[in-house]
Amino acid sequence: MHVVEQLNALDTWLSDAERQRVRWLKDVQAKDHQVAQTSLSVDAADAKLAKMRGELDALTDERDGLNERLAEQARRIGEHLAAAHRLSGQDFLKLILNQESPETVERMAVYHRYFSDARMQALEAYRGTSAELERVAKLLQKQHDAEVEEQADLRNRQRELESERRQRQSLLAELDEAVEDRVTLRKRLVADQERLQRLVAELRRRTSELDGTQFAARKGALPWPVSGTVQNRFGQPRADGRLKWHGVRFGATEGTPVTAVFRGQVVFADWLRGFGLLTIVDHGSGFMTLYGHADDLTKRVGDMVESGEVIAHAGQSGGQLMSWLYFEVRQNGDARDPLGWLAKSKAGH
Repeated sequence: MHVVEQLNALDTWLSDAERQRVRWLKDVQAKDHQVAQTSLSVDAADAKLAKMRGELDALTDERDGLNERLAEQARRIGEHLAAAHRLSGQDFLKLILNQESPETVERMAVYHRYFSDARMQALEAYRGTSAELERVAKLLQKQHDAEVEEQADLRNRQRELESERRQRQSLLAELDEAVEDRVTLRKRLVADQERLQRLVAELRRRTSELDGTQFAARKGALPWPVSGTVQNRFGQPRADGRLKWHGVRFGATEGTPVTAVFRGQVVFADWLRGFGLLTIVDHGSGFMTLYGHADDLTKRVGDMVESGEVIAHAGQSGGQLMSWLYFEVRQNGDARDPLGWLAKSKAGH
């Protein structure tokens, strides 16, 4: 069995009531994945629409430029016709006959021929611009129709996402109504911590060639992973004081970008019971950062990420009633106070 499936199945010590909670959580897990997938598809559709609008703007600019060129070419044609009219027929013949010098006559003939050639060139340019304008107009219409279709698709995806989130809220409400006694709650939280500890230990066994020297040197100056407020700090008591927080929980609006605090490699990007959609980034030399309860994950295992690069979005995955980001810093498998690693203000974010 896959290691994640094994970890998520660690419920042998649970009571019947808690087993019911586990069944609900499995439904939440499935819904979290659906919400994440639909959220990513909404982002992709939104990006595609933005690109199409950019192309539409470019075509509109091209059309406007062609219209200006067409107007200028029409003006020039008018000037050529007016000039040709003044130097044509009897007027032109009289002008030549009245000239005493043959050189002057030859000069006037060349001049008249120039106006004929210029008129032809102007007409050809006008025809070419008209044809180009017609081509751009067709492209504009095609692009506009595609944009309308893409907008409809985006609206459908957004409605689907809202529906899935409402369904998840119903599941969470059921979870919230299943009141746990303090002993059961503590057991569950202990199980969650043990589950994460086993995962980190498994990841540490895998070879990493990254050098964490620069990560260590940045202690106290790393950017914040999310724009939010600290709700729970490292070491604060939880579960009636029998347990402590191993990380920091930031309150953040659903969909707020979550960014890597330092460059590294994604070694875990999946759903883990107790932490929802979770990304773990390996920074080398035993240093890891963990980002939990995401609305969606934008990176996969094996991806290299840079400091400040979006790796997820804050959310409610894992059975949370509020939108959060759970953040940990691990050194050789042990949890460290994340706020001791982050810059003193969000300006570092």
